[in-house]
Amino acid sequence: MLPSARVKAPPPDPLTMSEAPAFPSPAPARALPAWAGFALLCLASLASLLLVGLPPLTDLYGHLGRFAIQTELAQRPALQPFFSYDWKLIGNLGSDLLVEALHPLLGLERSVRAAVLLTQLLASAGVLAVSRAVHGRITPFAIAALPLIYGYPFNFGFLNFSLGMALALLAFAGWLTLRADGRGVLAGVWLALAGAAIWLCHTYGWVFLGLLAGATMLAEVWAARTPPFRAVLRILAACWPLLLPLVPMLLWRAGADAGGGAVTGDWSAGMKLVWLISVLRTRWMVPDLGGALFLAGLIYWTARRHAGAINPRMGVAALLCAMGFMVLPMNVFGSAFADMRLAPYAFIVALLALSPAALTPRARQVVGTLALSFFALRMVTTGLAYSAQEREVAAHLPALDAMPEGARVAFLVVKPCEAGWPLPVLDHLGSLALVRRNVFANDQWDVPGMNPLRVHYPAAEPYARDPSQAVLPDGCPADPARTLSRTLAALPLGAFTHVWIVGELPPAMPVPAGLTPVPVAGEGRLYAVRPAA
Repeated sequence: MLPSARVKAPPPDPLTMSEAPAFPSPAPARALPAWAGFALLCLASLASLLLVGLPPLTDLYGHLGRFAIQTELAQRPALQPFFSYDWKLIGNLGSDLLVEALHPLLGLERSVRAAVLLTQLLASAGVLAVSRAVHGRITPFAIAALPLIYGYPFNFGFLNFSLGMALALLAFAGWLTLRADGRGVLAGVWLALAGAAIWLCHTYGWVFLGLLAGATMLAEVWAARTPPFRAVLRILAACWPLLLPLVPMLLWRAGADAGGGAVTGDWSAGMKLVWLISVLRTRWMVPDLGGALFLAGLIYWTARRHAGAINPRMGVAALLCAMGFMVLPMNVFGSAFADMRLAPYAFIVALLALSPAALTPRARQVVGTLALSFFALRMVTTGLAYSAQEREVAAHLPALDAMPEGARVAFLVVKPCEAGWPLPVLDHLGSLALVRRNVFANDQWDVPGMNPLRVHYPAAEPYARDPSQAVLPDGCPADPARTLSRTLAALPLGAFTHVWIVGELPPAMPVPAGLTPVPVAGEGRLYAVRPAA
């Protein structure tokens, strides 16, 4: 809990169940200024990332390769025959624009690390800002929600998505504050500008902001018992500025549909359960699953035992998030894991809906202690997981020293037949070779309408782009055509100079036909393609 003796109490909210102070205030002489507590929590939320260099997030290495092409293609002649990057107005450019701005000052890898740190700083600030806007203070439930910014979507490396969601929380907090101050016109302008900027970062963030604003208005008209027609008009009057990005979005989606980037579907009840227990998934199942169960138990206990602790506006938003999670399929307009992405934010919104005002003083003290302890524990656990993943990546990097500059590398990652709990951090190591050795690697995303990067290497088809690098061990019944031996037999070796294999390798793997082993000190295997006779 953060002391709040110097925080001006907010005006009474007709939608708040109780106006009692969330925590007893300490003596004014010892009170921590509100801004200092806010800043300390935001900085503490970066602790896990500060333990490592380049954050070992699954897709981050692939993004790093795209950023190298985006910012340095003119200085990398070896990559120019194979890649192009054409800027266009799409709702998926958040980290691209951020790296573009930071690159002249920091260079490539440092600018990417800074972009990741800034994303998480904004995310923690957004969670805390919404708590202050809704409850007038930082609640222990908001502190317990902070580890969720390191949820499964972020750990998978969904950078644009994570940045868009962080900005959506901040924009929502600003909108609530402007409306509470009676500045309705300015609130509408803010919503229009913020919505357009967030859409440019990632469409999902724009939708999330609309859900939060719409839930707020829905709760207000419900509490006021507004007749249905007038209620709809009032909701539209407050939220219509969010429609500003519809024109560029429709143009973008038309181009994406024409290019085949509009895959939607694959709803699975079983995967819904997996995503729910995976909201904090990093490397170790017991602490990650335990953390998810703790948060679920905290939400259930507070809502069940203290119904008056639920803020109606955020309660409606949490309900809509839960419904959206259940309805969404795994793929929406080419974006994979669409439902998984929403799961941690449904937890965040549910926690932000809770106020300790209805709790007894003893319960408030216990919840505050548990929240701070959980936050500290998760920062340590996540940091240790990142350190272990960083070592796993580093063990494979000696192979890069054995690759000639400008090589053409068929990168293959052998994945287990059944996915385990740890994140697949090796999935895009090929792009790290692209960045550091200027090699062609076949793990870049080339989805029309989804990102501005294009791959131009017809000789390597169908092994020129993601997901051609992902293969299975021999003997896997799931997809025999994607096993390692069949992939090696089907590779157009004439298009490549080297084959780099990492992951679940057999203990005594025979040398594939047409390849010569290249000695490397680290994990994995590197082969040179023998010249044709």
